[in-house]
Amino acid sequence: MIRAIPFPDFEKFREKRVAGSIHLGAPDDLGWISFWFVCPCGCGGVVAINAGVGHKPAPSPSWTWNGSQTEATLYPSVNRIDCGWHGWLRDGYWEAV
Repeated sequence: MIRAIPFPDFEKFREKRVAGSIHLGAPDDLGWISFWFVCPCGCGGVVAINAGVGHKPAPSPSWTWNGSQTEATLYPSVNRIDCGWHGWLRDGYWEAV
């Protein structure tokens, strides 16, 4: 398991590229956010996914986020096709399937 370390500063998030770290964009009027993360596998990939606070946004693919930065949970699982990492973010920890 890898801790999802929140980086409030987007530039530091992109500069450091700590595996599993996260950066959360500001929610829009519908409660959707850009949920950024550095791939937990260590490949250094920086990825943004669409997430809803407490709900899954209509356009797919998208995820439901529990609203916590320190104990973030996403549903469903995250599947990175380009590097092959597949797993869950639960209670602030990334866990491979």
